[in-house]
Amino acid sequence: MQESEALIILEGCNFFRQYLIYSILSGRKISIRNIRPYDDSPGIKGTQVDFSPGTLQGGNFEFQCGNERCISYFLEPLIFLAPFCKIPINGNLKGLTNVPDELSVDAINSTWLPVVSRFIPADDDLYIKINARGFLPDGGGSVVFASPIKRNLRPVQFLKPGKVCKVRGLAYVCKVSPSIASRMIEGAKKMLHGYIADTYITIDQRKGLQGGLSPGFGILITASTTEGVYYFGEAMSNPRNSQKIQLIPEEIGAEAAKRLLNEIYKGGCTDSSAQACAATFMALCDKDVSKLLFGPLSFYCVHTMRNLNLFFNHTFKLDELWKIERKELNDEKRRHTGSEDKCLLTCVGIGYYNINKT
Repeated sequence: MQESEALIILEGCNFFRQYLIYSILSGRKISIRNIRPYDDSPGIKGTQVDFSPGTLQGGNFEFQCGNERCISYFLEPLIFLAPFCKIPINGNLKGLTNVPDELSVDAINSTWLPVVSRFIPADDDLYIKINARGFLPDGGGSVVFASPIKRNLRPVQFLKPGKVCKVRGLAYVCKVSPSIASRMIEGAKKMLHGYIADTYITIDQRKGLQGGLSPGFGILITASTTEGVYYFGEAMSNPRNSQKIQLIPEEIGAEAAKRLLNEIYKGGCTDSSAQACAATFMALCDKDVSKLLFGPLSFYCVHTMRNLNLFFNHTFKLDELWKIERKELNDEKRRHTGSEDKCLLTCVGIGYYNINKT
């Protein structure tokens, strides 16, 4: 990784989207080299990408995301860039809405948008709507994403995640028997039995064009706290041509519940999937102190902070929560506290403002 006054030279295929996002926001040119140099299918024409950022226009658009990656792969960069466009974004993304082992559109809608809304004033224009679901291999999904534009982001100080007060879920089925949804719900509730009484999971059954072009099913379960923090767990069926083991609906429901309980145990004021989003907006907000309690830092979040330092020369202060509190926890309190690897992130924003807004 080399850096000059005007050009940043990067290597490898990892964090490709993040490099482009930060290049656009910082206005710095980048050159990404040695992208899968020994692979017969590197994913691009050649093994090098040179990128010169311009202005963010925004507006209405429609984009075919293909059937290689989930729509969320393209939705994530839009969430970072949308507040800094010249015109509010209203985009229609088409492709796959739910892919095994990838962050789904439902998950982003449930956990990312509440994080974004803390940095921008409450606005009804920020939403994600799934018009049609799309599963592997043929897709057929359609998602509308709309976001307002803002002059700047407000600092956030959020240290107490609160207690989990309710669990909600959505069992979605497309072009399969609706009884599968009930079986997934049964498996999830068995796993969550005894944790919290306020548990309610609805069914989203889609047919025709709204159900996409391939059959599939899955379940998303979210837990919300008294302070408005959202955690999620999700599991879904594998496509019919997959080499992976096909799970029965009850096992899928139980797996989603396990993942939710794991996220609750990690704790923090944001779901682990949204840590990078929160860290980025903390760095870009007004020149004031932001503090946010994270669970155990994910690999992606650690590299996000490194990239923020590279592009914006911005650093964070990291404190282990147990060292700050200095409390002697007995076994009972330790069980209710969750993970001991929580991390308190503190930073002063760089005062980034939207130069594209007229």
